[in-house]
This record gives sequence, C-alpha cells and structure tokens, in this order.
Amino acid sequence: MPDALPARDPEAVTPHPSDAPTPPPAAEPAPGRWLWVIYPLAMVAMNAVWGGVMQVLLGKQIAAIVPEQAASAAALGMALSVSAVSSVVSQPIAGMLSDRTRTRFLGRRNVWIFGAGIVGALGLVAMSQLTSTIAIAITWAAMMWPLNATQASLTAVLPERVPQRLRGSMSGVLGAAGLIGAYAGVALAGLSQDLFMGYLLVAGLFLLLTQIFALTTKDRPAPEPDARTTPGEEAGGTRLSLRGAPDYWWAFTGRFLLIFGYFSVSSFQLYILRDHIGLGDIDRAATTLVAISGLGTLLSLAFALLGGWISDKTGRLRLFVGLSSLMFVPAGLVYLLVPTLTGAWVATAVTGAAFGVYMAVDQALITRVLPGVGNAGRDLGIMNIANAGPQIIAPSVAGAVVGATGDYRLVFVLLIVCTALGALSVRFIKGVR
Repeated sequence: MPDALPARDPEAVTPHPSDAPTPPPAAEPAPGRWLWVIYPLAMVAMNAVWGGVMQVLLGKQIAAIVPEQAASAAALGMALSVSAVSSVVSQPIAGMLSDRTRTRFLGRRNVWIFGAGIVGALGLVAMSQLTSTIAIAITWAAMMWPLNATQASLTAVLPERVPQRLRGSMSGVLGAAGLIGAYAGVALAGLSQDLFMGYLLVAGLFLLLTQIFALTTKDRPAPEPDARTTPGEEAGGTRLSLRGAPDYWWAFTGRFLLIFGYFSVSSFQLYILRDHIGLGDIDRAATTLVAISGLGTLLSLAFALLGGWISDKTGRLRLFVGLSSLMFVPAGLVYLLVPTLTGAWVATAVTGAAFGVYMAVDQALITRVLPGVGNAGRDLGIMNIANAGPQIIAPSVAGAVVGATGDYRLVFVLLIVCTALGALSVRFIKGVR
C-alpha cells in the first residue's frame, strides 16, 4: 500500500508561473565576425544610393532635360521635396511592417532586405530611362518605399543583433560606413559619363551587398507575444505615448534640433563660400567646397570610430551626444565672427569632428531608449523622421531668411541656437548614462 499523501496546508497558495522569480538575464552573445564585415558593407551600399542619386544623378538627369539653370534648380528642388515627404511617410510604415512579419524564409528583417533590395535596384535602373521631370519626381518618390524598407530593416539589426556593450563601437563603424558609402556613390555616379551606367553601377552595388547580407546573416526570431496581453494589444504593439516613453521623445527632439541646425548651414555651403566668405566666383567656390568637404569627411570618419569606441569603454552615451552637439556652437561662432576662408576651414573641421562623434554615439543612444525591441523597426522608422523632417524644413527656412535679409548671419545664429537646445534636451534622458 502506498504511503499516505501529506496533508494539504490550507494556507498554502500554488504559485502562478508568472509569479516565479525571474532568472537573471544571460549575457547577450557578441555578434559573429561576419556581421562586423557585411553589416557595414550593406550600409555602404545603402548610402551609395543616397549619395550617388541625390547628389549627382538626379541633377545631371534633370539638367539634361531642362538646361536653363534656374528652371533645372527648381525642378530638382521639387523632386527632392516630394521624395522627402514620401520618405517621412514610408520610414515608420516600412519599419512597422517588418516588425509584424513572421516568416521562416530568411527572417522578418532579412526577407525585407532581400525583397526590397531587388525592387530598389530594378527601380534605380528604370530611373535612368525617364525623360520627364514630373516622371522623375513621381518615380523617385515611389522609390522611397523599397529603399526605406531596406534601410529600416538594416537599422533594426543594431538593437536586435548587437549587445548593448558593443553598440557604440558598431555605431561608429556604421557611421564611417555611411560616409564612405555616400562618397562611393558620388564617385561612381560622377565618374560615369553615361547616365545609364551611373545608375547601373549604383544599383549593382546596392543589389550585391544587400543580397549577400540577407542570405548570409542569421536573423533573430521575432519575440513571442506576452501571454497576458490581449490580441488587440499584441497587434497594435507598444504605444509611443509622450508619457510612456519620455526618453525616446527627448532623443527624438535632440536629433531633430541638431539635424535642423546642421542642414540650415550645410544646404547653402556653396553660396556661403561665394557670398558670405567672399570668394565671388561660383566655380572657385565649388572647387573650394570639394577640398573643405574632404577635410570634413575625413574628420567625421576618424571621430565616428573614435567616439563610438570611447563611448563603449566609458558607457557615457549622453555625455558624448551632449558634448558633440555643443561643438557646433563654436563652429557657428567662427562662421559668424570670422567670415574668411581660414574661418571656413576651421568651422568645417570642428563640425566634421562633432558630426562624426554625434552620428556614431547618438545612434547607440537611440537603441537604448527604444520602448521595446519587438517594435524596433517601427520605432526606428519614426526616429528617422528626425533625420528626414529637418532636411525638408531647414533649407526652406534658411532660404527664406537669406532671401528676406540678404544676409547669412541669422542662419549661423539658427545653427547655434538649435544645436545648443539639442544638447540641452539630452539632459532630460534619464534611463541612459
């Protein structure tokens, strides 16, 4: 006869599985060596599209259709404005769609990089055959959807596959890759005498590296929904309320302000050299701009890598974002008080170093303030509005200021005020050092 069962204690309560102690989280595994190689290369390809098409190919294509200078500038401005609006809309939607994707084929991010990469490359080649400025504007705006779907999915790789302790270093590498990619796109497009060949080279680089990334890296599975959430909550995801995610929105505000101030000046750099610095001749200003931009790019590359590495070692992300934002203030003062070519070189050197550190460390900071990794694509897509939005508004505001006053000094004041406020906003982020 079996032993009698022990008497049940009437005061005992059977614990619910969800009430059990939560084990300490395991250390996040470091990304494999291949991710350190192919992820930056994919970002090189992504930024080669932006640099090659937006800085060279669209301008050459429209100028061939509308030779008159003022008319071609207006047509280019229209195409860029329409595409920027499309970009603002498509970024968060593309990110949200990849968040909601559940597939065994490649994974939720890689499948978008694979499919949108193919569509984007084919669209770039088709762009070369357009002979109407309206068709170019509409097609380039439509191209924002596959291109931003690729970019949104690539951006989500950082918080999903790179542990927090290495995100500063990876962000620095990605920042450098972005600068190299933009320059590579400009070089491929600029050195191609034939428009079709320029588009083909940029599209080929984009297709090759995005497909290699999608097919050779392991995606992280989508997180399982919490058993205690309702189907409606799971479908809607975490809401991005101002009260529920204050650190996220302070990071958004800081980036919006800095990019707004930066593009208020950088969009008119050629005219600043010609008019404010006093070079006079537009060709001389263009030649000088190439040299000055080269210095800024080199410093951005060096300081992106250095800033990302140091921020990982110290763990002080807010400090580096705030200091790099404040570095734009003396650069604006140099432009304002020393309107000489030497002043332009000094200001460009300072902004190049500051922008390199900022773009590397701020990206790592943003991954730390996301409300949840499950919606990383959507949340990073919304955050990218802080990049695209100012690029729409800043040139218009700065152009209106210069047109009304005939003076660039207020533009430099705008740079100083916006970047100082951007640095101040970082102080209100509480959840990150």
